[in-house]
Amino acid sequence: MYDNEMKLEFLSKSSNESFARLAVAAFASQLDPTIEELADIKTAVSEAVTNCIIHRL
Repeated sequence: MYDNEMKLEFLSKSSNESFARLAVAAFASQLDPTIEELADIKTAVSEAVTNCIIHRL
């Protein structure tokens, strides 16, 4: 299995949502996901980042 990991930090701004989505998708592409799996990953990242922006302290 893969031993690769990633840590990504950025300001809590809505303009960074697409950056996070693309960065995670590029990282996940190492695992050769299907188009549907990649779309699901991008959706999950978008939702997570949006929730963090909305609920930031």
